Amino acid sequence: MLNAEIIKKIERADRPIYKDEDFRLYPKTKKALLFEGIEIPKENTLIEIDPQHLPYIGNKWGGKYLRAPEIYFKILEKGKGKLVRLGDIAEVKFGIKTGANGFFYLKPVGMTVKEVVEIAEKDPHAFIRVQNSAGWEGEIEAEFLKPVVKSPRELKTIVVRLEDLNYLVFMCHNSKEELKGTSALEYIKWGERKGYHKRPTCKGRPRWWDLGKWGYPEMIWSDAYNDRFATICIGGEIFADKRFFYIYPINDQDFEGCKIYLNTTIIPLFIEIEGISNLGEGVIYTNVYWLKRLPVLNDSIKTYAKDLLKRKKIESIFTELGFDPNKPIREQEPNPLPDRKALDDIIFDALDLTEEERKEVYWSVAELVKNRLEKARSV
Repeated sequence: MLNAEIIKKIERADRPIYKDEDFRLYPKTKKALLFEGIEIPKENTLIEIDPQHLPYIGNKWGGKYLRAPEIYFKILEKGKGKLVRLGDIAEVKFGIKTGANGFFYLKPVGMTVKEVVEIAEKDPHAFIRVQNSAGWEGEIEAEFLKPVVKSPRELKTIVVRLEDLNYLVFMCHNSKEELKGTSALEYIKWGERKGYHKRPTCKGRPRWWDLGKWGYPEMIWSDAYNDRFATICIGGEIFADKRFFYIYPINDQDFEGCKIYLNTTIIPLFIEIEGISNLGEGVIYTNVYWLKRLPVLNDSIKTYAKDLLKRKKIESIFTELGFDPNKPIREQEPNPLPDRKALDDIIFDALDLTEEERKEVYWSVAELVKNRLEKARSV
């Protein structure tokens, strides 16, 4: 950059984004960068806020302004007036942190999670045989066992299916006095003999075995991604581990448009550009604070789109977009799966993306994911 000709180009640049073979220029004021990296209280407006009194959470300047493909800026440009922060239309929070997975997560013995739910609906007091990872096996009343998503690997479809889940979470809000004579109380006593109640997270609770009362989330967002991307729709009484972030719509508004948007190829584009990918094994991470600031589209969506979500399976991004990752991405024509294209086209249409811009989304995402995975393998 310490080159007279480049410095002259920078001085002469008259566009918001300037790029040539030497460099990219994206002018931003210090104030604008500061606002992008702070947590802004919902009850305030930008005019009322003194940013110096708010915590600085951080912002991926390098990923966004130096390395992001042009289509990223094109989406933001065409989304002006249409995109809002996810945190403005939904509450986003961490999932359940048990502090003792060996105690709280249980596998049913001799039946499936779906069968346990069906039994619980008929008879909450029915005994369910379960086992934990610490070697305990026994019976607990069905009313204290709730389905839980423990890992993204369990999920095969965008809308969670009980038949795909492997675990139940011990969810008990009762006191020991109220639990007298129950198998749940015996299990709690077993946990105390094993010292679970002394663990930092557990002993900080009024009742160490009580995970607290949680509302069932509308959607869950995984904190880490490899080559499969989906924002999961819960659609029932199902909890999720701390590896996921809970998304609750605010004011019971129509959230169907956002559900579609969060499952389009635009989302892996944002994740690849702004996520954290230098923690090993090729995985890319996100966090709650970033997710709250994620630009989302929340327009009304045609009714048939809801059925698309229910049917949509989660595949490798290369399979979904029709690319062979062993070949140069730009030498291939995007050939998305029909259901992938159908979901994307709903949002691409809303953003008025041209056919070439849609292809650019596919090329860019596939390239970014491929480069991340290849870099991890080369280390």
